Amino acid sequence: MLALFQDALIGLVEGESVQARLKSISKPAVSIIVPAYNCDRQIPKCLTSIFESAAGYMGFCEVIVVDDGSSDHTYEMAWATIKECRRRWPQISGKVVRHTARLGENQALKTGVNKAYGTLIVVVNPQISWKPGTLKDLVEAIEKHGRASSSPFAAIYRADALRRTLWKT
Repeated sequence: MLALFQDALIGLVEGESVQARLKSISKPAVSIIVPAYNCDRQIPKCLTSIFESAAGYMGFCEVIVVDDGSSDHTYEMAWATIKECRRRWPQISGKVVRHTARLGENQALKTGVNKAYGTLIVVVNPQISWKPGTLKDLVEAIEKHGRASSSPFAAIYRADALRRTLWKT
């Protein structure tokens, strides 16, 4: 069954496309995807820590939360937290996507990847909080090794490779 998606996009500068922003930055563009299900209590801390870590990143960065049909207030808490974080760190884009039914983590990840602009994709468990510098460390690891890398806090992939893998399943 196909679910309908409800998007909330926050963070695009009026009159400026994401593609234009990406072309003007030399660091790799990063999309951070947080597949979420019934985690309204954990999501604010997780998202705030991601924004804090991403604030020091010199490339384009966006945070995408995919609410996989939660029955609690995950969507509302994610949206409110992103809105608040955008006030503090306006250079970081944020988006919340909502599945109207539970489709599972793999489909939530696919949805996030479909919405992502980054050439690098970071996947984060919503129950995890990042430390300052986590994003920088993840990007450096994938640039150094040229392949997917992970830490206790997240996994980072090249977007094209992740897309190929996801669409095989």
